[in-house]
Amino acid sequence: MKRIKPIFAVLAAIIMMFSMAQPVLAQGEDYGDSPSILTPHIVAQSFSADKAVYNGTVFNLSFTLKNTSTDVDVRNVLIRLSGGEAFAVNSGTDTVYADKIAKNGTATFSKGFVCADNAPAGMGIISASVSYEYFEGEEKFSASEEFTFSIKINELETSAPSTNQNLTPQLLISKFSFGSAEVNGGEVFNLSFSVKNNSSSIKVQNVIVKLSGGEAFVVADGTDTISVDSIPAKGSANITKAFKSQSTIPSGIYPISASISFEYFDGGEKQQGSADLVMSIPVAQQDKISFEGISLSEQTITQGQENDCGFQIINSGQTRLSNCKVVLVDDNNLVLGSAYIGNIEAGTQFSSNYNLPVTFEQLGEKKLILVLEYENEEGEKKSTQTEFKVTVEEEFNPFEDVFDDTEDEVNTVSPVKIIAISLGVLALIVGGIIGTVVAVKKKKARKGSVVIDEEI
Repeated sequence: MKRIKPIFAVLAAIIMMFSMAQPVLAQGEDYGDSPSILTPHIVAQSFSADKAVYNGTVFNLSFTLKNTSTDVDVRNVLIRLSGGEAFAVNSGTDTVYADKIAKNGTATFSKGFVCADNAPAGMGIISASVSYEYFEGEEKFSASEEFTFSIKINELETSAPSTNQNLTPQLLISKFSFGSAEVNGGEVFNLSFSVKNNSSSIKVQNVIVKLSGGEAFVVADGTDTISVDSIPAKGSANITKAFKSQSTIPSGIYPISASISFEYFDGGEKQQGSADLVMSIPVAQQDKISFEGISLSEQTITQGQENDCGFQIINSGQTRLSNCKVVLVDDNNLVLGSAYIGNIEAGTQFSSNYNLPVTFEQLGEKKLILVLEYENEEGEKKSTQTEFKVTVEEEFNPFEDVFDDTEDEVNTVSPVKIIAISLGVLALIVGGIIGTVVAVKKKKARKGSVVIDEEI
């Protein structure tokens, strides 16, 4: 019996140890001996285009991705799409992103594409490259998948009904005006124009119009930018802006450009559009011509004597004067002289002091007109003129008071007056002779040292 008790004691101890080990074994079955977690995969569950695809069609590709793992979430899912030569991303980037696809869960994505105009009918491929991450315990793993979507490209002859397609809205200038047939240099004018939306079904919104007058025009008030909230389908927006034409540009036709940006929604997706439009404005610089330095102006000239009518013509405008001719006329429109002087460029002057010789036979004050006939840059015949005065007098004779005795005056002189005049002349002659003789005698006396006192 004493030997049996130790054996039972050992057996009891073994049984107790076995019973205490059971929970540890159970835990080992749950974690230590269980199979490893399977690697999660991402697969394309479904995809579709929102409309039939033709050359030039804009469509949305929707696709659903599934996480095949029943144990692990996938995180940081990045999808990059490529349409090859047949398809291009319509707007934005070529990537879409999801923070997580839960275990055994799905996620749906959408991206806009446009089918190339030269894409052949048949099947086109859009490729998707997916990268993602997942955790096993505390350890992070990365993985990637690649798959393709096959999109049918239809023949143009079998295009879908027009009700299923929307044309891209286009903005056009339907009409514009600026108050007259042309704008004068340096003038402020109002440019009014209408921007029309030619789409029959889509309105445009957030329309921004930026105007530029180039070298010829500047905005006369406010800024060069105008905002329009929206333009309905087939509708128009009227815009007015004040401009000033530059006074330094030559006559001609100059542009005002309108750069327009806008937004619209097509198939629920926001799109952007733009348009660059030009309006042509004719500018006519006014001729600025003046006569200066007219040599005969306010002068007194002699009857019957030829005089040169010198002058200067100053072209202070921005236009070229062609085929210029100067004509001098009197107040009865009688031409006194004329001269062809050719062309006068803008900002220059023509000077002459010999081209118009004139002679006046009638005495008195004369009103004369100097006329410039020319052609402007449009080939129109025009003229400008200036008036001045000339006084014509008789020729002056400086000996008129001495020798202006008439025959009647000679016949009325009395004999007594004639005798007195003759005696006076004789006395002058005698006095001259006596003075000469005395002077000679004094000269001889000085030479011979003899003083002669002789009384004459």
